[in-house]
Amino acid sequence: MNQPMTMKNNGQINIILNNQQKKIEVKRHQQTDVYNKPFPSQHNILKEIEDELLSLVGMEEIKRIVKEIYAWIFINKKREEEGLKPGKQVLHMMFKGNPGTGKTTVARLLGKLFVRMNVLSKGHLIEAERADLVGEYIGHTAQKTRELIKRAMGGILFIDEAYSLARGGEKDFGKEAIDTLVKTKVSFSMRNQILIYPNPNGRVVNTFITGKSM
Repeated sequence: MNQPMTMKNNGQINIILNNQQKKIEVKRHQQTDVYNKPFPSQHNILKEIEDELLSLVGMEEIKRIVKEIYAWIFINKKREEEGLKPGKQVLHMMFKGNPGTGKTTVARLLGKLFVRMNVLSKGHLIEAERADLVGEYIGHTAQKTRELIKRAMGGILFIDEAYSLARGGEKDFGKEAIDTLVKTKVSFSMRNQILIYPNPNGRVVNTFITGKSM
């Protein structure tokens, strides 16, 4: 086999395998390829978010999901402009990943995206953990949780290690925090607030998804 591959002027490539000649047609694109077209100005916010996501290693799935979320919001905005009924979608989220993998960074980028697309009124990020939610006596937890929710209104409430709210058993005040958050998730519209729970356990996931108290 002296010449395993040859190329012809018409764009056809011939590849010889085991002395049998197989032809593969290759279409040549003109210089005005889609990749050379300028990014539409109406999608500049998506390009900004994508550029920042490119700086993060891996996370291919979340990068794809961000595009899908953007497309859904964009289409809904267009439907509203045409007088059509927009689709309904809850944007509360649960992130899973080891410490230092970029969960908080992605949450901030989502806040930036949502405020630019008029989903949230402010887009700021409030980070919280168990100690910020759980009080020291009966009724204190609900009060602390509601105050934290109030601070996050118009933005994103990012509750780190949400699983810790469910680890103390029935008598633990973490259950009260979860119940208050569930009521918030059901009561507030997306325009008011989006909740993000990194690393929730199974019980927390079921509670937040179903909207039923633990």
